[in-house]
Amino acid sequence: MKGFFRRLLNILPWITFLAALFYIFSLNFRPDTRMDYLQRGVLDVVAPISKSFQLTVQGVKGIYEEYLALRKTREANAHLRQEIARLQTQLTEYHEAYLENQRLRRLLDFKNAVKAEAIPAQVVVHDPSGWFQTLIVDKGALDGVGADMPVVNDEGVVGRVMDVSEHYARVVLITDPASAIDGMIERNRMRGVLAGKDASSCLLKYVRGNFDVQIGDLIITSGKDGIFPKGLRLGRVKGVRKDPVALFQIIEVEPAVRLGALEEVLISKRMIALPSD
Repeated sequence: MKGFFRRLLNILPWITFLAALFYIFSLNFRPDTRMDYLQRGVLDVVAPISKSFQLTVQGVKGIYEEYLALRKTREANAHLRQEIARLQTQLTEYHEAYLENQRLRRLLDFKNAVKAEAIPAQVVVHDPSGWFQTLIVDKGALDGVGADMPVVNDEGVVGRVMDVSEHYARVVLITDPASAIDGMIERNRMRGVLAGKDASSCLLKYVRGNFDVQIGDLIITSGKDGIFPKGLRLGRVKGVRKDPVALFQIIEVEPAVRLGALEEVLISKRMIALPSD
């Protein structure tokens, strides 16, 4: 019983307010009758409360409408972000296709210029460890590829074919220590053997200490090793060290080809080299 009276006391103010509000509303049906003192008192008490309640409802309605507008804006922004991401992906694909087209065009121009009987190939595996300076291309014996064929691109010599399977070939790069190419300094025709040193450089060996070698000298193939035709670019001298008691100079060479960025190459069956520049 006590609980009932407690609940009644809790809702009594709301009942009183609603009754007063209903009473004020009922006055609209008697527009010609003047209000008495009781009616005026009730109106003075209820009207401000009713006004505050109305303002509260309007405020809540405004907040809800702003929430709906903000939600729609967020949904629109999410859609725009998705569209921007899609367009950026598409732009990247177009840019990659353009770059590939440029590379293939340069390779084709080089092949035509040297009148090469050559096989174009794509690089499918490039050893990232640095332990072995080799790569694998997607052309093999069934495509006419054989061991010791020169591998080049429009920048210069890449390496030579080492092993061949039916559909693939392994290429040893000029930076591999196992690589040895008969080369010469274009400026003064002094010969040496270009051997691999590390992933980014080679050594031109067996050049006597009294020969003139300068930084920036272009090293080209001599054509005397039976594999590479004469005149293909090998690289440029980037360091020269002479030891007074040593017979040969230590000549460090930077490869002409950006070997770490290779994607397409030409495997030469027969090639007439261009004059170097």
